Amino acid sequence: MSPVGRCGLDDCPVPEPDPSILKKLRTRVLAAGTVLHRGVKQDHPDTTQLVPGLGNTRFAPLEGVAHAYVATTAFAALLESAFHEATPPDRRIYQWQIHAWLEGCVALAEGVRLVNLGDGELDRLGIARAQLVATDANHYPCTRAWAEVLHGRSVGGQMTDGVVWDSRQTELQAEGLADRPALAELVTELPATVAVIWSPPAGEQVLTVADGGLGPLNDPDATGYIDDLVATLGIVVE
Repeated sequence: MSPVGRCGLDDCPVPEPDPSILKKLRTRVLAAGTVLHRGVKQDHPDTTQLVPGLGNTRFAPLEGVAHAYVATTAFAALLESAFHEATPPDRRIYQWQIHAWLEGCVALAEGVRLVNLGDGELDRLGIARAQLVATDANHYPCTRAWAEVLHGRSVGGQMTDGVVWDSRQTELQAEGLADRPALAELVTELPATVAVIWSPPAGEQVLTVADGGLGPLNDPDATGYIDDLVATLGIVVE
């Protein structure tokens, strides 16, 4: 598989979305009513609202497509949002950065079918995590080339609404805990699945408010969880 190379780097690891690979894709369905976690900025506090085509992330934005990143746990949702920059080797973040976010629970108003790029599926496809779901930000233009191909793709005769994979941020934190093997194992074994949902094909109201969530991260009710997360991972808050 030749690299995409949209980053302009000679050593781009991201392969082209080759038809021989695409025809082997499988999906994972999240049923209506599934509760998920989402981190959003407090200046855009509606956890159910999908984001328009702005930013620079792994599988978004796509032109004319709104999106939402969601996770199966609050832990993963926070690592993928408020604590995204607090990665090894320098686990450091400012208090104001944390307080800019909130974490909430959402439920799927309708079932979604997602292209499965979880670790087991990547192994089956012959793609390493580092080639697609665990690249650094330099290669986001390259991984978005996959998003462009996967968006609205029919897999097994069924329209897909996004992509699901195993959290890169959780992986980074585990790698930084090499001197604490018991904790590294716990972090690695957490069900840290993340997904991006695109609208279209999913409906604009695909997410509804669900009970739970930490709320604003500067709220006293969230302090205990945040303090535990910071202490557990050894993050320095300034």
